[in-house]
Formats: sequence, C-alpha cells, structure tokens
Amino acid sequence: MKHKAELLSLPEELLTYILSFLPWRDILHCTSLCKAIRQTYMSSSELQYVTELGSQQLLPTSNNHISVSKRLQLLRDNTRAWFKFDLHSFETISIPEKFHMFTATYITNGHACFWKPSIDSIRIFPILPKPSQQTIERDFSPGSLCAVPNHSNINVFMDPAQNLLAIAYAIGDDNYPSDEESYIELLTLDGDGAHPQAAGRTLFMSDLWLPRSRENFVTRCSKLEAFGRHIAFLRFVPLFDGTGSSFASIWWLQIWDWHNSTSSNSILSGPIVLDLDFDRSTDFCFLGNDRFLIISDDLKLYSIEDTSQSPQLLACFLLPASVFNLQCFTPTNDIARSSHPKIQAQQATWISDPKHRVLSLVSHSSDLDFVISTRIFFGDFFDSEGMSATIPWIYWGPSNARIFLHHFPCRLGVSGNRALYAFPAPGATKDGYSIYSEYRLHLMDFSPLAVRRHQPGLRRLVNEPSIVENCESGEYLTTFLPYVEVVSDRTFSWGEFVEIWLDNDKIYLFKENIDNDRMDQLEVIEM
Repeated sequence: MKHKAELLSLPEELLTYILSFLPWRDILHCTSLCKAIRQTYMSSSELQYVTELGSQQLLPTSNNHISVSKRLQLLRDNTRAWFKFDLHSFETISIPEKFHMFTATYITNGHACFWKPSIDSIRIFPILPKPSQQTIERDFSPGSLCAVPNHSNINVFMDPAQNLLAIAYAIGDDNYPSDEESYIELLTLDGDGAHPQAAGRTLFMSDLWLPRSRENFVTRCSKLEAFGRHIAFLRFVPLFDGTGSSFASIWWLQIWDWHNSTSSNSILSGPIVLDLDFDRSTDFCFLGNDRFLIISDDLKLYSIEDTSQSPQLLACFLLPASVFNLQCFTPTNDIARSSHPKIQAQQATWISDPKHRVLSLVSHSSDLDFVISTRIFFGDFFDSEGMSATIPWIYWGPSNARIFLHHFPCRLGVSGNRALYAFPAPGATKDGYSIYSEYRLHLMDFSPLAVRRHQPGLRRLVNEPSIVENCESGEYLTTFLPYVEVVSDRTFSWGEFVEIWLDNDKIYLFKENIDNDRMDQLEVIEM
C-alpha cells in the first residue's frame, strides 16, 4: 500500500508467465524496447516457443509430456530439415495386390488407407512407424464394412487422428432400387463399436433434396470428408427421363456436427445442369471449424458454426472467366486436431493454422494448378447493409495465388504452407501423350517466414510475377504470391509419382509398376 510494484521488479518466472499471454509479435516488440525483458526472453524456452510457433503460423497442441525446450528444438529442426531436400534416402512399401486397380488411396497421419469399392474392402496400416508411435492396423474383408442388410456402400472416410471410420451407405428396396434411403455410420478404426464422441452411431440424411419424382434416379459420384466435429457429404446425381436417357444433373451437400447431433439442416444444393457430363464439377473443403468453401466456377465461402440451419454465405470469390470445373486436392489431416487420447500423446506438438496455409485447386479442362493462400478467406466480407461481398479475381487472386501448368499425370501435393510438384526436367523430351522423359520435384514454401529467412544459395526466392496461358481460352493469367523453392537433384520417370502426398516431415510417392509380375509400391522419403 506504500509503494507500487513495477513490472520489472517481479520474479522472472512471473514476468515470463505474464508475457506468455501476449501475441507473439507483441512479445518481440517488448524485447526490442527493454533490455531486461529481452534477457528474460532469451532465457525462456516458453516465450521463444510462443514466438517461433507464431512466426511459422502454427498452433500449439496440448502434448505436455514433451518439455517446452524439446518442443522448441523440434520446431526449429522441422524448419531446417527442408533446406536439405535429400531424396536419395528412402524406403519402399509394397501395396497389396488386391488393391492395385480402381482403388481409392489415402495417406493421412502416417497411415496408408486403401478402399476398393468393387469388392467392398478396406485395409489401413501404419507407414514405417517409429517404435513409440501409437498405430492402427485393420483389414476389413469384403462385405464386413457395414452390418446393415441390403445395403450398398457409397463412400468411406478414414481419420486415424480421430480414430474415426465413417461409412456412407444406401438401403434400397429390391423391387424399387431407386427408392433408397442413405445414412452415415460412425465407427472407431481400432474397433467395431460406435465412436465414443459421436452423438449417435448413425447420421441421418435429409430427404428434402430429393426430386419430387424419384423414378429413374441414381447417384453417380460422391465425396465424404470430416474435419474436427464436422462431417460433410456431397452427392452428384444424374436425372433420367422415362426412356432411360439422362438429361440433367444436380448436386447436394449436407453438413453435420457429429459430436452433438445425428441430424442436420445445414444443406446446400446446386441448380439442375442441363448437360451429360457427370464428372464432379463441384467440390468442397473445410477451412477450419467454422468456415467452409464450395469450389465450382467460383469460390463461395460459408459460415458453418450452426449446423441447425443452412450455411451462411460470407463471400463469393470470382475466378478468371476462362477457368471452370476446379477440384480440391487438399488434405485436411494436417489441420485437424486429434481427439483420440492414445494417438494424441504421440502426435507432433503443433498443427497448421487454418488461417495460414495453402489450398491446391486443379482445373483439368484448363490444365492449370492453383496454389491459394487461405488468409484471404478470413476477413470481414460484409458491407454496411450486411450483404455478403462478391470479389472479382483481379482484387484478390493475383496477390494470394500462384498458378502452374498442370503436367499429366501428376497432381500437386500440399501440407501447411508447403507445396510439392513435379516439373519437367531441363532438356526432357515429350511423347505424344504429353508425358516427359524426366521430372524433378520442386518443393515450394509459401510461408512469409520462409520468404523473410531466405538464404541465397540454399533455396531460390521467387517473388517476381509469373504468367501462364489457359490452354482452353488462350487467356494469360498473372500471379505473384511469393515463395522459396528448392529443386531435387534426383530425376523421376512419370510412373514413379503417379500420386504425391506431402506430410509434415515426409514425402509419399505412389509408384506404378506396369509389369504384371511386380507390385505397385509406395516410396517414403523422410525429411
């Protein structure tokens, strides 16, 4: 009561605790203004960890079994590891023969997941796990996925981080095959019971989307995906007339908060399209726990905080007029929080911030690959009258994207702020199928930290504009999102990277062997 205690008179432990509540930029600002605070910062692993996480645009997880100093060292090592980009140290895994043809392949959370719809079979196993890593290994024999009689599986989603297996299936009447009802079953991957965090074992689909006449009505394509407590199911439906000829198609999407309810009114649907192309022309991806992106001829951003009502449109981001039919190939496992205690204890101590990462969008019709920074989707998009914004490409796209020519057959892999793509090697020749004789892998880091910390000689800084041509329209598109790049010295043939997955510390390449007596392989490169 006689004198006021000053901040710097506090014990160092208490001063560190107080500073830890500040945003990471404010912590650094304080260290630049006060020598005493700088000394506290230099002696505190906690404060350095906070600022390193913030500068790398990552979010912490609650892995308290690892000391803060160890977490800080792992985080710094994680950044430096990518400077080397050594692709000569790798291991290969043979893929089971029954999964060679017409198989959906997922690489997520250090696990490989194979689903073959034709035989209704799934196999999931860990990829070169560390001795201390908690893993899941399952082999579902044909017909064992769903115990419901008279069902047909539409799609599956597997997330080892949440110990989740979601199965979308339909139940039809033998006499009236088109009169079907659809559901989603929520199970655990390491057992056969209902998921303990699910509000119920079965999610019920609304039938409000069905046309008034269900005659000659079938589902052709679908997509099932989950992020945290949300799960979304997208269906593409061709419509047939009385003669059996198709005349139009529609799409319909429903989102559930599967932790809290088995039903949902969060529904979006597309208009009837009068064409005969049933390939997926609409896609979606989660941008976090509260934002959702519909990808079509434009990018529509929605709020999904409340699944008891239709998603709220926040903004529409227009694409160049010549670009259409985009698909999203961005995995969400690297931004999903683990909710399975046994696995969480072995997970990394940080995750990508949904507000600071990149998306991979591909336009096959235009032979273009888009890399888009998600920061553009986390602003305030309402005008003074509360109307959602429509933003032309020229105002948001060039500064928040890079466009690359899409080289068959490879697709671009992304994780966090990094992207991996195979470009034709200098001097490579091209055959009649637009396949080059040699490719090199290019690792691109789009994080502002990587750009600021760029060191000449180690990686190339790309901050000048790039121009690509849309093969369909002849339009030239200019983009200039900065990034740093390192190129592999090892070359690949096209069959060595039919699929690419990029994880936090690993690269996965799907190698297709044409010889009938050899098995397909998964090459694993640890950074």
